[in-house]
Amino acid sequence: MKAPEAELFANSKGSGATIKEAIFKYLAYWPLFIVSFAACITVSYLYLRYATPQYVANTLILVKDDDSKTKGLSNDLIKDALTGEQKDNLDNEIQIMRSKALMKRVVIKNQFNISYYRIGKFRKTDLYLDAPFRLVPQYIADSNQLVEFTIKKFTSQGVTILYGPKETPFVFTAQWNVPFKINKNQFVLTKHGQPVGSSDNFLATWWPVNEAAGEISGRFAVSLYDKKTSILQLSINIENLQRGQDILNAISREFIQTDIEDKNAVSQNALRFIDDRLDMMYKELTGVEGSLENYQGNNDIINVASQSSQSFDNSNTTSKTLTDNSIQQGVVEMIQSYFNDPSNKDKLVPSSLGINDATLATLIARYNELQLNKERQTPLVTSNSIVLKDINNQINDVKGSILESLQNITKNLKLQQNSLQQKNNQYSQFLSSLPHKERVMQEIKRKQTITEGLYLYLLQKREEAAISSSSSNVSLYKQIDDADSSGLVTPNQSHVYAYAIILGLLLPIGMVQLGAMLNDKIVSVKDVTDRLQIPVLGEITHMPRNKQQIIPVLERNLIGEQFRIVRTNLSFLLKNKDKQVILITSSGSGEGKSFVSLNLSAVLAAPGKTVALLEFDLRSPGITKKISMNNDKGISNYLVGEATKLCDIYQAYPGIPSLHIYPSGPLPGNPADLLLNENVTIFFDALKQQYDYIIIDTPPTGFVIDPFILSDFSNAVIYIVRQRYTLKKQLDVINEIYKTKKFNNMGLLVNDLKDKKTKGYGYTYGEVKKSFFSKMFGFIKA
Repeated sequence: MKAPEAELFANSKGSGATIKEAIFKYLAYWPLFIVSFAACITVSYLYLRYATPQYVANTLILVKDDDSKTKGLSNDLIKDALTGEQKDNLDNEIQIMRSKALMKRVVIKNQFNISYYRIGKFRKTDLYLDAPFRLVPQYIADSNQLVEFTIKKFTSQGVTILYGPKETPFVFTAQWNVPFKINKNQFVLTKHGQPVGSSDNFLATWWPVNEAAGEISGRFAVSLYDKKTSILQLSINIENLQRGQDILNAISREFIQTDIEDKNAVSQNALRFIDDRLDMMYKELTGVEGSLENYQGNNDIINVASQSSQSFDNSNTTSKTLTDNSIQQGVVEMIQSYFNDPSNKDKLVPSSLGINDATLATLIARYNELQLNKERQTPLVTSNSIVLKDINNQINDVKGSILESLQNITKNLKLQQNSLQQKNNQYSQFLSSLPHKERVMQEIKRKQTITEGLYLYLLQKREEAAISSSSSNVSLYKQIDDADSSGLVTPNQSHVYAYAIILGLLLPIGMVQLGAMLNDKIVSVKDVTDRLQIPVLGEITHMPRNKQQIIPVLERNLIGEQFRIVRTNLSFLLKNKDKQVILITSSGSGEGKSFVSLNLSAVLAAPGKTVALLEFDLRSPGITKKISMNNDKGISNYLVGEATKLCDIYQAYPGIPSLHIYPSGPLPGNPADLLLNENVTIFFDALKQQYDYIIIDTPPTGFVIDPFILSDFSNAVIYIVRQRYTLKKQLDVINEIYKTKKFNNMGLLVNDLKDKKTKGYGYTYGEVKKSFFSKMFGFIKA
């Protein structure tokens, strides 16, 4: 079973901060929240009052669809030429609309690089077409240089113009409709609309085209209106709504016009290309036809098929005639042989056997008639008869004539044969050359056919291009409606105030949280109990500066009650030992050791107990300074042997006779070595015989070893940590001291607690240097 004192001092880490604790943590800084809310609401009001309103203008562009599948299956080239090229990817149109070239074209054509503003006290207002004048540039010396000037003092004759540096501007008077120069640039101002007061001030700006186009492009947006449609939505965020609408309409017009111009350019290029090709094809076709004509003329070719057929027939006829001629020559030779054969002397001669010669036929007939006559006369007359002689003579004469005729016929037949043979050779040669001539002619005709086909195709394409160019003024794009407005976009009053409220809440929360994150000092008791396993003897609250006291426990107040609680807890820690020796120390200076030592001694001495308060901080004594006590003689004198009696070195505290304070005395040469003197033991033995309680005020453990030496003479150690002063990292050192048992019966005392939930008086021992933020607001803990 756990001892009662263990239960009294046991630390509990708990389950973390509750929602209520978190709320109260921030409510402690309610002034900061009020200031933050007020500042955010004020800033929001001023923003809404003087912010430049921004509007959004919108319009829609329809991208007409082409039925690419139908067009792909169509054989009507003219229809394909009329329908144009299909554009399936709408991202292309979006990029074209956002192109610099299109924006520059819009700016130049519509002079969107000229702006007019009315100058107010806090902001300038874009007037656009409502300006009472117009700026007409006549000559721009540097197209990349911004020209801006102020117009004042409107009169019927002109205006006053200021330009250049604001501190020392150039001032001159410009007449209406009269050119004037600014930095070598020449402009003209013309009146427009209603006259204005002489006190009104305006600003005229001529922007370089590239900058104006870039500014419009930055405000301009294009997106797909709906995935199910081919409609593009154009929008622009701009100060002057009419200007925004005109810009969108101008972009739509120029985009459509650009498409028409591109189509016209394509059509014109196509016509020029086709005309050039037609001229070339015409020349080539003329050359091919001339080559065919020359080849046919040079080779006597009219029609290869008919000529080859006729030549073949002529060759056959000639061959047959040659055969007949040869036969006739054979018949002639046969007849000649017949006449030359002696055995056929008195015989009849056969007919001409197909020899078509009338003379020969007549002679043979005469010859046969004479032979028949001789055959008739021979039996009737003698062999020497004159009649027979006369017949024989006639036969011989006719025979000679026949032989001579046969020779002539043979000669004629041979002449005919030679002539026929020559013709036959010509026919044969012509027929043998026909395949080559036909192949050459086929090549020429093939080239002629190809060239002629290309020529006819180009003629057809030229007609198609002509028809397409006549319809190219119809764009694939159409602006559905003129640009209109979606209304005011910024500033949105409800949103601004909502953001102000949220920011007014988040800013202080963030500041408190940031202060907590940046604060490396102890803020609450929970910071101590979460990181240390050492029992907490008590807590001492903060005492305001205007109510600070050296020993507040002498009065009836909260701090006195807290020290009495510490006294009670010490009795459990010391387990009711007699002659109790209590050592008081801390990690560093300024954490309240001297304050705690004085007040704890006073509380212990209040019931009549004898208490000795030892100022063992020999290097930097603090107790004697606080109570303005003489420190010329003290502990150091006793330890070095200069004093042998306790009564020689202590002083009784006024009003508490049982509380004896032992000053530190003069600073020795080496305090640490002095504490190892045997007189220290004698000193404590003497004190234990005389006092009920001995309180040892020691130097900080982080600087010297003195507390660890003196702990050997103590029954308990009170380790002081101070809120907003002790570093969190020092808690790890304290925990290590506790775990290694360098101090006996070690307990914690949390000093200078500043809790909003308690009312009482503490103290402020030493000043913590506040940050700039803390000085300004007084809300964040140092």
